[in-house]
Amino acid sequence: MSAFIGKYIARRFFKESVNNAFGTEDPYFEQAPQENADDQRKSKKRRYRPPPAGISENDRKVLTKVKRRAWYLDMSLGWCCCVGIGWSSVIGIIPGIGDIISAYLSYLVVRAANKIDGGLPGWLYSKMMANVIIDFLFGLVPIVGDVVDILYKANSRNALLLEKYLRDRNISLTKVRNTN
Repeated sequence: MSAFIGKYIARRFFKESVNNAFGTEDPYFEQAPQENADDQRKSKKRRYRPPPAGISENDRKVLTKVKRRAWYLDMSLGWCCCVGIGWSSVIGIIPGIGDIISAYLSYLVVRAANKIDGGLPGWLYSKMMANVIIDFLFGLVPIVGDVVDILYKANSRNALLLEKYLRDRNISLTKVRNTN
């Protein structure tokens, strides 16, 4: 029943569903094309999603660390009703203090992301902190808030934001180098 309520809230207010992975692509796995014996193309999930090409070694380590922490907090304990559950979800069930601990652990993910070369730009830091705050505020609502908290996955969203930023920054740096 609570999974149904959570999915309804996600669809209604966030315009998200299982089909679009509740608003975020998977930062941990990637779809890789694979040919079968009948010569028909199918895709298979690869276990490890490689970091964007051309980023520095420090950025690669930071991204790997952020993705690993996000996975432990959002997905590590398995699947229930087509949704991954992690330690953040379990800790968040404890009324009051669980949500504070979960928010602190999410903040540690953002703090780790800030260790990239040059630090996070202000707009990205604000976006990541907004994800943490939204996750915290929804987690405060009893029962339904915990379900929404499971579906929102702020840490996975933040890992994906960091990965996209590093990819875009690398592309723009490559363009600048090529014009000179």
